[in-house]
Amino acid sequence: MEEAKNGVRRAIIGSAPLGAAGLGSSEADGPIERVEVPDAWFARRAYCVSGNRLLDARGDGALTARTEAGEIYCPRSTGEIAEVIRSLPAGIAVATVCGGHESSNASTIAAKDAIVLDLAHLTSIEFHQDGEQALVTVGAGVVFRELVDAVRDRHGALPVGTGPGVGVVGYVVNGGLSGYFSRRLGLLGQRVTRLTMVTAAGDILVLTPGDDLFTAMLGAGSALGVVTDVTLRMEHEDVVQAAEQRVISFETRGQAAAFAREALRIQRDLVLPDDSVSMEIVVTGMKALVVTFVFYDGFRGSTAAFVGPLEDLAARLGLAIVAESHWGSWYETAAALWPVINGMKGSPLGMLQHCIGTVGPPADGILDFLCDSVIGEAPLDEAPFSILEIRTLGGAVLSHEPIPSGNCHHRFFCDLITLYDASGKTVAERREIAGRIRRIMEKARDVEGLSVDFSGTHSQPDDPESAPSPPVIFGTDSMAEAVKDMKARVDPRNRFRFHPFAKFL
Repeated sequence: MEEAKNGVRRAIIGSAPLGAAGLGSSEADGPIERVEVPDAWFARRAYCVSGNRLLDARGDGALTARTEAGEIYCPRSTGEIAEVIRSLPAGIAVATVCGGHESSNASTIAAKDAIVLDLAHLTSIEFHQDGEQALVTVGAGVVFRELVDAVRDRHGALPVGTGPGVGVVGYVVNGGLSGYFSRRLGLLGQRVTRLTMVTAAGDILVLTPGDDLFTAMLGAGSALGVVTDVTLRMEHEDVVQAAEQRVISFETRGQAAAFAREALRIQRDLVLPDDSVSMEIVVTGMKALVVTFVFYDGFRGSTAAFVGPLEDLAARLGLAIVAESHWGSWYETAAALWPVINGMKGSPLGMLQHCIGTVGPPADGILDFLCDSVIGEAPLDEAPFSILEIRTLGGAVLSHEPIPSGNCHHRFFCDLITLYDASGKTVAERREIAGRIRRIMEKARDVEGLSVDFSGTHSQPDDPESAPSPPVIFGTDSMAEAVKDMKARVDPRNRFRFHPFAKFL
C-alpha cells in the first residue's frame, strides 16, 4: 500500500472469524457489544443537537433528532475496532463517537447505511517517561474530566478544553484549542508524539511525527481513520503561576457592549503583546460578563496591573462585580468552569457554534463589530445558555509545528456558542435563533481583516450555503491539499464521511 512506501509503520491484526454469538465472539472477551436501544443511546451520548436540525418537527410537534445508524457497536479494544471494520462490506460508512459534543452531531446521527463505533470503553490513561519528558497515553473513550484529574495527580499540565465531558481524542483530531493554556502550551494536537489508528481497510497503524500521515491526523483525523489512542507531551503544573477571574453582572445589552468595548482594547493593547498572560472575556446569556486572566510561569509583572483596569472599568460603568476567584494552580484553572457547563442541559440541548478571529491584533473596526453586531445582536436572551468567548491566542501555538487547524495562525479569537433547551422553544422560535446567528455571520464575512469559521472545533459544518473552504478550516492551501491527498490514499471510498468537514475532502 502507498503508506508503506512513505515509512508508515503498521501492525496489522489478523482477521478473526465471526462467532455464533455475534460479531467478534471470542473465548476471552465474548461478542463485541452492540447497542440494543438506539434512541436511549442517542439521548445519553449526544450532549447537544445541531440547531439546524431543530428547525422542523413532526405533525405532533415532536422533535426528530435521533441516530440514523443501522448498527452501533461499543468495542473494547483497537483489535475489536479493526475486526468490526474488516467484517463489513467495503462501502459501509463508519462513524466514531467519544464525547458527543461536536456541534452538528454528524457522528452520533450518522446515516441509515452506516455503523457507529462508540469508543466509550477505551478509557485507559497511562503515564510514562521518555528521558526527561513526561508523557501520557490517552484512550479514545477518555473525557477531559478524567484526564485532568489524572494529570493533576502526576503534577502535570496540558492545554485542555474547558468542557468536562468533551472527548480528548476527538478534540485532538480537530486540533485542540485551549483558551486558557494554548498561549503557553500550544494546541493539544501540537503535543501529540504518537497515535494509534485503524484505517478504512481495518489495518492498525502506529504513527509518529516521521510518518507523513501523522500531521494530517491532527486536524482531519476522524475523516481519515479511527484514532484509538494518542500520546501527549506533558508539562509540569507550575506552567501556571496564578489565575484571576471576575464576574460582572449587567442588565442591558448596551451595558455589556460598553464594558466589552473598553475591555477588548485592554486585551489587545496590554495582553496580546505579552505571551506570559492570556485573557478571556465571556458574555453570557445569564447577564454576566466573565473576565479571566491566566499568568504563566514566565510572568514577572504584577497581576494587579491587568486586573485593576478591568475592575476600574466596571466601577466607571456602574456594574457590580458579583464574584472574584483567585486560582493558584493549573488544576484549579482547568476545572473552574465544570459546574457551569454541567448545568447546561436540555431536552434536547440545541447548539450552534461559529468563530471569528484575526491573524494579528484586531483593528478598532473589528472590535466595534464585535460589540455592535455580535454582542449587540446575538440571541442571548432567547438562548440563555449561550456564551460569547473572546480569547487571546498565538504565543506557543505560533512557535510549534503547524497542524491542519486555522487556530495555528490566529492570535485573536471569538467563538459564538448558541445554546438553548429546545423543549421550551417553538419551531418558529428556533428558526429565529438560527436566523439571527446566520445574519451575524453573513455580516462578519464582509468585515475586512476578519476570518470566519476557521476552527474545526468551533464551526457549524451543517449551516446551509455558508460552510468554509478547506484552506480556511485546515489553515493554509498547502495543508488542505495535503489532507485531501491523504484522504484519497487512506480512505478512497470515503468510509469515514462523518468528520464535520469530510464533505470538503
